[in-house]
Amino acid sequence: MADEIEKAKKALIKKALGFKTKEIIEEYSSTDGQIVLVKKKVTEKTVPPDCTAIKMLIEGQDGKVYLTDEELEQEKERLLKLLKEKIDGNKKN
Repeated sequence: MADEIEKAKKALIKKALGFKTKEIIEEYSSTDGQIVLVKKKVTEKTVPPDCTAIKMLIEGQDGKVYLTDEELEQEKERLLKLLKEKIDGNKKN
């Protein structure tokens, strides 16, 4: 039970902060009775920070709201800006 709670907390934090994920699409073909990989496409996607997850983290266990919806939206925009700057910085290198 404790492991599931920790996994849920980590997933919530990941969603609140945003993350990158890879999507892999593989295309196979049958050649002479054997299945052969013909094409493989790897796409990296950026999932932006999520306001609802941020709000859940900020509320914590006591259920009190410490930021308004407007403040949460501003925090989301700030985090998105930081993420964009980091992505742009990585592209330059």
